[in-house]
Amino acid sequence: MQDISSVIVTASSHGLGYSIAERFSDSHRVIINGRNPDMVLKAKNSIKNVADVVVGDIRDPLVVADIKEKMIKHNTTIMINNAAIPCYGIKLENMTSDQIENSLSTNLVAQITLSKAFYETAKGRSANSGIININSIVGIEPKEHRSVHSATKWGLRGFSKSLRIEAEKDGFKVMNVYPTRIKLTPECSFGMETDYVANLIYEGFMKVPYEEELVIDGRPEQFRPKEKYDA
Repeated sequence: MQDISSVIVTASSHGLGYSIAERFSDSHRVIINGRNPDMVLKAKNSIKNVADVVVGDIRDPLVVADIKEKMIKHNTTIMINNAAIPCYGIKLENMTSDQIENSLSTNLVAQITLSKAFYETAKGRSANSGIININSIVGIEPKEHRSVHSATKWGLRGFSKSLRIEAEKDGFKVMNVYPTRIKLTPECSFGMETDYVANLIYEGFMKVPYEEELVIDGRPEQFRPKEKYDA
């Protein structure tokens, strides 16, 4: 191992989060998080250099407290906010209050809360300390039937960009990642492989200078918008 510090990855018991945790385990210890105890245990047993696990929903204050405690214990220098609720893909008028609240609380409020907890525990620990927020191409491109989902992703984008200004003064990196379609489940017939995306994130964060705004667009050219949006 190149580094005795640790990395925490939310929603890392499967999918992209799992691949990110696996990639960072090459150089760091990792803290795994997920809501399903069986899946978290499976990830713990298959990823090398696991420092600890946190089972629970990141919206739960008790889970946030547990994460903060383990970040202190394991000298966490990188937080990767990967947890998110997928877009419901319906008109605003058809969304329920619960759907709106779930999107906002998971995709934006929890990311801010965890970033604050990390910031409080990691100041001054390492030149490579930082936060990686896994956003979405929807955080750059406006799309139909994604109004609330877009609100959370554009909000996360603005939060990250503004936080970066103050964080750089404390030696922190803040990285935004905007991927397109990823094969998150075996049922996905097209999209980028999670290992491929995870490696781009790792390389983009660790290099000097690091990628502040990383767009990972795996769409064929004909499916990309004619108008280019600036991250």
